[in-house]
Amino acid sequence: MLIKDTNQDKISQYLKIANKLKKSSFGTMNSESMRIIRIIKPFYFVLAVSLFCLCVQFLAPESINLLRYQLNNVSGGEYWRIVTANFCHSNWNHLVLNLTGLILIDYLFQPFISQIQRIALFSFCVVTNVILLHNFIELSWYVGLSGALHGYLTGAALLSYSQSRKLAISIIVVVGIKLTLEMNWEVNTSTSKLIEANVVEEAHLSGAISAVIYYFILKIIQYLLNYYRIYYCKKS
Repeated sequence: MLIKDTNQDKISQYLKIANKLKKSSFGTMNSESMRIIRIIKPFYFVLAVSLFCLCVQFLAPESINLLRYQLNNVSGGEYWRIVTANFCHSNWNHLVLNLTGLILIDYLFQPFISQIQRIALFSFCVVTNVILLHNFIELSWYVGLSGALHGYLTGAALLSYSQSRKLAISIIVVVGIKLTLEMNWEVNTSTSKLIEANVVEEAHLSGAISAVIYYFILKIIQYLLNYYRIYYCKKS
């Protein structure tokens, strides 16, 4: 009986130790995964865009032919190209440049603008930028995210003005100078060679204009909401 009791005590001790090790390892893994999720969470939007762009580039040239902006195709009813053209790129250099810009802009404004606001701004610039090009510039075809990125940067600066005036003003001034240089002088020759395509400076301008349109629409909506809120409060 004593031997059996001793063996049972040892077995129960081993089981307790095993349970503790299991719990501690699970807790460590769980805390580590939570930490990784907290780091990645602010970048969900950027990662999704980057993944889509990478998939498009891996499947080139078939994907590019299907998704890029093509004047005749869009005029013929293939309106999805207005959106998807932004995620197509002329080569891998073009893709890396644009995704690097996207990540840097998004990271810069994370402390000032929520992820929902950043997604809304970026999405608006993606669509409006190419619509402006389609209606005012006769381009036979267009690919790239740079137009939307100019809008994203400009719009983010406008939206963060109340929180970081120096940063917002500095960015708006730099973007303004860059656009002025691009529209009047050939300053993108080296970039054209790198991406093996002409740089469409008008896309950068239309992207910035898209951001200004978004900003004023947002301000008008906010004004109307505040007006009706005050009106109904007085009425009640």
